[in-house]
Amino acid sequence: MYSMMRRRGAREKTSVFRDFLVRRARISDEHYNYFEDLYRLGAQGYDAYCVGSDRVWDIEGCRGGQPFYLSFLPDDARRFSFSSFIGMRALPQDEERRVREGLSRFDGLSVREARTQEYLMSLGLEAERHVDPTLAIPSQYWRRISSAPLVSGPYIAVYQLHRNPLLVNAASRMAKITGLPLVRIDYWRTMRMPGAKAFVAPSVEEFLGLVKNASFVVTDSYHGVAFSHIFETQFAAVPPPHCSIRLLAILNRLGTDRNLIRAVEQVDAIALRWGALTFNHERLDRERQRASDYIRSQVLGA
Repeated sequence: MYSMMRRRGAREKTSVFRDFLVRRARISDEHYNYFEDLYRLGAQGYDAYCVGSDRVWDIEGCRGGQPFYLSFLPDDARRFSFSSFIGMRALPQDEERRVREGLSRFDGLSVREARTQEYLMSLGLEAERHVDPTLAIPSQYWRRISSAPLVSGPYIAVYQLHRNPLLVNAASRMAKITGLPLVRIDYWRTMRMPGAKAFVAPSVEEFLGLVKNASFVVTDSYHGVAFSHIFETQFAAVPPPHCSIRLLAILNRLGTDRNLIRAVEQVDAIALRWGALTFNHERLDRERQRASDYIRSQVLGA
């Protein structure tokens, strides 16, 4: 039963994001279901080919990462990455050889975390570091497409990706201190929190609206933290069991380390911070400009 519900949740998540892309992005009609199909993509002669963000070179999460080395492209194709991530401290030696060979053919390498940058440089690969694409886009875009308020009155939004007693206890404690109700944003039906109103598999616009209109966010999600910054929503960040480096990196980069909690009592101070989140806006603006300049230079071949 649990496995069946997880599969159902995965299908719902896929449907949510596919629907968003159909409505909000310009996508070609071509479909590439197998690695071998990607050779057709290489023959189309695009100006540049970009490997996107997040854990694209994670051999555990992306089935070996093979497509994301772009080995199917012709030798003269322009290729680059943007805000990519490995997902672990280091790769096995046999995978390191593939990384070194595949990524050495890129015209530009951009990663999201400092540790990934240092690791690639230890392999003899030059890499720049840029913010996540969600942060690279001006916040006005996200505000414009976010939904109208779905909850009447102030509330605490809980966005939980991993089973984590600390997160549940911190959210409950914050609710008790502030007197605010808990509202869960769930993409897995197996997640539960007694007494909380749940929005299961909301659209992307609804997800954005729930974060934007919350008084506080409690999350173990990198993008939960990212959108809390974008909407200037007060938040408590709980490190996830795996890949906490991503979450710690964004807090450090934007100067909001004080919002990290490793013990439930630490949520007390955050619960007193009513109003807009304060962080290093100037640094984020500079990072957005750097990201824009990098992408433009890669696409134009400058």
